[in-house]
Amino acid sequence: MREGARFIALVLGGAALAACQPDAAKPVQKAEASEAAAPAPAKPAVEAPLHDWLVGSWSFESSCASDFIAHYAADGSLDNSGEMGGWALAGNMVTETIRERYDAAASDGAEKVNPPETRSYTIERADQDHGTITYQGRKVPMLRC
Repeated sequence: MREGARFIALVLGGAALAACQPDAAKPVQKAEASEAAAPAPAKPAVEAPLHDWLVGSWSFESSCASDFIAHYAADGSLDNSGEMGGWALAGNMVTETIRERYDAAASDGAEKVNPPETRSYTIERADQDHGTITYQGRKVPMLRC
C-alpha cells in the first residue's frame, strides 16, 4: 500500500475504532474561544453621586403624567411645579430656595417671592429611577420622568 493510502486507512480505522468505544475514550475537541469562555460575571453597577442621581425631572406621584414635576438642574437651579429657584445638597439633605412662583394672574406669569422661601427634606435612592423624599416626617415616593 502506498504511504498516503496507509495514512488514510489508519485514520479511517482509528475513527471506526473510536466510534465503537465508550464516550469517555473519544478524543476531545477544543471548543471555539467564544464557546469555551464562560461569560464574565457582571460588574456591580457603580452608583452615581447622589447629586448627579438627583439631576433630572421627577414626579412625586405614581406616574409622570402629572402637573407636579420637579426639575433639578445640574447648575443648582430648580423648577418645582412652578416654584423656581435653586437647590443644594448636603449629604442626603436637599434645601430648596424658592425665589419666584408662577402666577397666572401676574403679567409675566411669575411673581417674586420676597423674602425667598426655603424648605429642606431628605432623599433616599432606591434605584436609578426611584427614591423617597422625607418631608416633615412624611415619606413621599419619587419617580424619574
